Amino acid sequence: MARPKTGKRVAAGRKSRATAATARTAAKSKPAARARRSTPKKAKAGGSQPIGATTQTFALVSRLVARALSARLGPKGIGFGQFPVLLCLWDEDGVTQKVLSQRVRIQAPTMVRTLDRMEREGLVKRVRSKTDRRQIHIRLTAKGRKLENSLVPLAAEVESAALAGISKRDRSQLDGLLARLIANLEKDSAGAG
Repeated sequence: MARPKTGKRVAAGRKSRATAATARTAAKSKPAARARRSTPKKAKAGGSQPIGATTQTFALVSRLVARALSARLGPKGIGFGQFPVLLCLWDEDGVTQKVLSQRVRIQAPTMVRTLDRMEREGLVKRVRSKTDRRQIHIRLTAKGRKLENSLVPLAAEVESAALAGISKRDRSQLDGLLARLIANLEKDSAGAG
């Protein structure tokens, strides 16, 4: 036989139900609260874009392109960071490690790790310069050269997906704007460093 609830138990039961209801309500409203907190404040100088919105958009596009390309490169055994190195070497095989690092726009230590992995996988080989022993030239192996025919179409798929529904005129304008952004950011990086 069930015991009748005493005053303390009834109060405790009401309190726990109220606490649970409050927790459920709070849980439902947390994503909205988080979104409000993470949304940048409006620009003060009359702009309609929130401060940092463009930077957030750049970051999102970058992550989505990386994800789409990684999903295609992964089954081929190529990491996302290796692809720009291969693109550069397919364009000009045998550049020095320093030049490769500058063209791909990654720092020397990161380039060393990327090349170590690529060398282990038989995609590239390092060759010391005959005229300057301090310089190391990066050369594609036959395996690395052969990948061009299968990987470039994968990059074209990502590009096609990203640019779907965008006119040729707008694509051309986008190319120009992106080139300008790159130049601006490289100039800013040089000034800040």
